[in-house]
Amino acid sequence: MSFPGGLASVLMSDGTLAAVAAAMLVVLLRPRLRTRAHPDMKPEMLAARTSGSTVFCYLGDDGVITSVTPNARQILGEACDRAAELGLTLAELIQPDDRDALNDWLGRARLTEPPPPYVLPTRGPNADRRWLQLVTPGRVNVGGRKSIMIEIREISQQAEQQNHMRLLAHALDAGTDAGYITDLDGRITYVNAAFERLFGYRLAEIVGRPVSLLSSGYHRPDFFSGMWQTLSSGEPYTGEVLNRRSDGALCTVDLTITRLPGDAHVPASFVAVARDITGRRRVEQEVEDLVFYDPLTGLANLRLLRERARQILALVRRHGSKAALLHIDLAHLHGVNAQYGRVVGDDLLRTVADRLKQGLRESDTLARLGGDEFLVLLSDASDEPAIARVVQRLHQSISKPFTLKDRAIDVSCSIGVTLYPQDASSFEELMTTAEAALRRAEQAGSGFEFFEQSVSAASHDRINLEDDLHWAWEHDQFVLHYQPIIGTDGQVVGAEALTRNEIIGVEALARWPHLERGLLEPAHFIPLAERTGRILSLDRWAITTAARQAVKWQESGWTGWVSVNLSARSLQDSELPEYVDRTLRAHGLEGRRFVVEITESAAMRDTAQTARVLGDLRKLGVMIALDDFGVGHSSLAYLKLFPVDLLKLDRCFIAGIGTDPRGEQLLEIMISLAHRIGAKVIAEGVEETAQKEWLLRAGCDYVQGYLIGRPAPPETMPGLGTSAAD
Repeated sequence: MSFPGGLASVLMSDGTLAAVAAAMLVVLLRPRLRTRAHPDMKPEMLAARTSGSTVFCYLGDDGVITSVTPNARQILGEACDRAAELGLTLAELIQPDDRDALNDWLGRARLTEPPPPYVLPTRGPNADRRWLQLVTPGRVNVGGRKSIMIEIREISQQAEQQNHMRLLAHALDAGTDAGYITDLDGRITYVNAAFERLFGYRLAEIVGRPVSLLSSGYHRPDFFSGMWQTLSSGEPYTGEVLNRRSDGALCTVDLTITRLPGDAHVPASFVAVARDITGRRRVEQEVEDLVFYDPLTGLANLRLLRERARQILALVRRHGSKAALLHIDLAHLHGVNAQYGRVVGDDLLRTVADRLKQGLRESDTLARLGGDEFLVLLSDASDEPAIARVVQRLHQSISKPFTLKDRAIDVSCSIGVTLYPQDASSFEELMTTAEAALRRAEQAGSGFEFFEQSVSAASHDRINLEDDLHWAWEHDQFVLHYQPIIGTDGQVVGAEALTRNEIIGVEALARWPHLERGLLEPAHFIPLAERTGRILSLDRWAITTAARQAVKWQESGWTGWVSVNLSARSLQDSELPEYVDRTLRAHGLEGRRFVVEITESAAMRDTAQTARVLGDLRKLGVMIALDDFGVGHSSLAYLKLFPVDLLKLDRCFIAGIGTDPRGEQLLEIMISLAHRIGAKVIAEGVEETAQKEWLLRAGCDYVQGYLIGRPAPPETMPGLGTSAAD
């Protein structure tokens, strides 16, 4: 194999090792570059020049060897003893592959100015690969004859080291990750181009500097001691490391370091490959924030609180101590949102979170459960009086007025407190007992209450019912019953028309046929569905089922409408109108034959969002009914905010007909008011004939109640009698 120009040109041919090769060659050559022989050399002086692996050879002007030092045999072979006698040239004696290049160098050595050192690859007496360095200090007289002195030195070890470096460098350069090589003291000997791009250091400026130059300062000393301990054992190190670039910016790398053992020719070294994962870690952190933290307040969410509780409760069990869980529920937040807007309400929640954090220790965990509810996990609750003082301090801090956007806002809260392990044996049970204590505090108006075992039976019953709810939903156990509404399509309703029991519409009411408790009405399971997050799915199921049933009746000739009650959660769902539209289109049902019923309590969660959702539903032709009208403090305001088609008079007014003249006057006013704004009126809870007749005289449009018909399965509806399941 031929290497024109010698080893130096090989090492620098690709440009990657130019600085390293040049630096190492200077070190190798420095002791000899300035050596000048005495102009007159005697034979005894030649013997004195014998020096280990360095050989001196003397050539005549014709290039023939005139003499060699006695140790030349170890490098030049046995033939060197008779080289002068046989008239051999140096090229013929060494027999290199690049003989022409050597002769060219020797030709230039005969000139006045000696050429630079020459590195020659060759084979030794045992055919082993060798590297020789040739230097010509100048001309001398040997035995009265002018000769060119050639200093030949074996540099195989140094050449192998450089060749090893070249191979490692090529391996690192072939990859896309940042790579670098250090000696055993941690000083950098080589970096690839990807390293330069990632860390901002050039090869020439970082070679010889400690790898600690990349340290970010964020890792503790034991982190690096563990790294070096792994490497010292002969095992490769792999892990994530936070480094600092030359401009001071931080970057996270997935680092792998391998120790390469040395030998007689190659020193041991460390080879490292660093993959930049800064972007990935940033995304992972953002995902972690979404998964484990509340986006509004930055507090832990329920998932993170559950993870921390698992660790804390394990420590409590091990040390025989106690922990406490606080369930905090703010009052009047819905009113703040309705009066000042959602932005002020969000600011209020963030300020509440800050006040709560100030009253807790670093070892405690504050989490937002959702809406206006917070949870606090106290890691050490062995001193119950001290816990009571903490709870009282938190309650007082929330009770102080808040000033937001130049507005003074008063907020109160109720707190339920439960202890581990005396009140519960798991975090899930703590959640239940804390909520039970909270409800007791709300009912008593006491501010805060500790859990008492007397309420545990109800708590366990609720847990069991939640499990049953999950099973019932998974096995499609819910059904819809329908209660008839009769009327005369807006004409003046007379007794004769009502006697015909003409069904103008039906209200769909969810029922749960519980395997043990019988047929359960919404009051028994809707709160559970809201708390477990299943209410949105339940609402959509009711919409689809009711639409399918209406179409089935339509095929039998009925042209009335069906109404569905929606939860507060659905009224905040901006995708609800699209879902209703898709459902009606899929079943071929006109919008005017579908009614959405809302209550004041559901609508007040976010009035602006509710108005948007209801407006979009109205564009589909869907009618809007306001249920329980007359019992809420903002009912009249909702007539202005929402596009209402039907007002449903609450049953508490209907019950007073015939015994409460003042109540009857209010009914007449509400019926007249509804008609003035273009809405029609449905009277709920009609159970007596006298009530029905009074409502007809007062101009009520529709009536509904047990007198007309109880909620029943679709196949038993009078005059309809066909189920979508048929």
